[in-house]
Amino acid sequence: MARRARRAMVAAAMMAVGGCATVATSPERDRERARAGRLADTSVKRTSSPAEATTAIPSGSSTPVLDAWIVLALENNPTVRAARFNVQALEHRLPQVTSLDDPVASNSIFPIPSVAPQYTLMGYMPYSGLLAQQFPWFGTLRLRGAAAAEDVKVALFELAAAQLDVVAGVKSAYHDVRFNERALTLLRENRKLSEDFLEVAKVRYQTASAAQADVLRAEVAVADVDREIAITASTLQQARNDVARLLHIDPGTNLESGADSPSQTVPAELERLVQIATASRPELHGRLAAVARDERAVELARKKFYPDFTLGGIYQDMERTNAAVSTAMGMPNIGMFVGFNIPIYHKRIQAGVNEAIARAGADAMLYEAERDQAHREVKDALASARAQQNVLGLLRRVNLPASQKVFDLTRSEYQADKPGVDYLTLLSAWRERLQVELQVAQVEAELGKSLARLERAVGCRLNEEPPAPEALSPAPPPSTPGPFQEPPK
Repeated sequence: MARRARRAMVAAAMMAVGGCATVATSPERDRERARAGRLADTSVKRTSSPAEATTAIPSGSSTPVLDAWIVLALENNPTVRAARFNVQALEHRLPQVTSLDDPVASNSIFPIPSVAPQYTLMGYMPYSGLLAQQFPWFGTLRLRGAAAAEDVKVALFELAAAQLDVVAGVKSAYHDVRFNERALTLLRENRKLSEDFLEVAKVRYQTASAAQADVLRAEVAVADVDREIAITASTLQQARNDVARLLHIDPGTNLESGADSPSQTVPAELERLVQIATASRPELHGRLAAVARDERAVELARKKFYPDFTLGGIYQDMERTNAAVSTAMGMPNIGMFVGFNIPIYHKRIQAGVNEAIARAGADAMLYEAERDQAHREVKDALASARAQQNVLGLLRRVNLPASQKVFDLTRSEYQADKPGVDYLTLLSAWRERLQVELQVAQVEAELGKSLARLERAVGCRLNEEPPAPEALSPAPPPSTPGPFQEPPK
């Protein structure tokens, strides 16, 4: 009978204190996670499933090469995948910090009746058990869950930032590949032209209408083009290796930029770009989430001024056998246990509060620094893109047609053996046209890279996927006042 009563009491106590407090997923957290996902996805329009994005997109695919590379990088890049695992790790922290500590069970056994506790009314006590559970002060578990949820938000925005970094890197490497492919094509075409010039110089030398020096210069020109072709081919391979690193694929994979030309429209409104950056840049939202987490940490530190309670049940088995008094009843004792810590070292607790407040202030300043950095990057990238757009327009409108006309005229006059037009004049006109063509290709690539930096600074894809008007609401400033902010009244 005593054993059954003991087992029933232990089971009831464990059922009473074995639960845990959890924080339900709030709609605000769901909205933040959805917003982080949108911020991460605005940098790329996914065009294939993850299962399809494991190898390089075949050349016959209708998907633009740049978009295919971006999809592949977002699926395979180790930095992005590490950020995803970090989000998962922090999500698993939520049930840990919102649960109670494990209950504590202790047993005391007194096998020798002569030296065991004896009670006049109850008798000999061979066994005593204690089951206790600690409960933190009211609201502590909720604050722990809120702080952990803010950590998840920070990780989500770090994931979005990592994705934007990879997208910008892929776009920059794509334009490097595209420029070097174009340069290699131009050089190979001009090598054939230099071979024609060499043949013309040889014929004219044989007919005594040109000096031997012209033949030697023509041979040197062919050798110079061969040297430039070798250097450009090496640079192209390096650019392809950079793409392969970002895509996390074999460097030996055949990567070509394709025939599709990405949009290179430069936005006109600086203020709107700054507004978009403030609303869309994930680093800013991550800093705000860090400030909110630190504010929860301040509240948690203040909870240390209040005690934590420990509640438990006590069971003492009593027997008449071996009792010191023959009239002992032998009935088991059942009791309750209550304990709490006494927070008397206020200096230590206040130091923890001050530390949490200072950390929140530091994160608020980091938010302001990140905002200033975002605005500077937007302005710098936009200024660079506008300058390159102007240079590209001048090259296409003036330099390229003029150099082509000069070259065509000089070549026809040289072939007609016009007085005053020697091989040096022809070589100069040809090299000038080639350099202008290479400059056009290079400025196009630099413009594309500047637009990639601009999109990274803004935090979204500008031309293909402009943000919706409701997404342009500025992010709220951190509640912790900074040196240039008035404290709330």
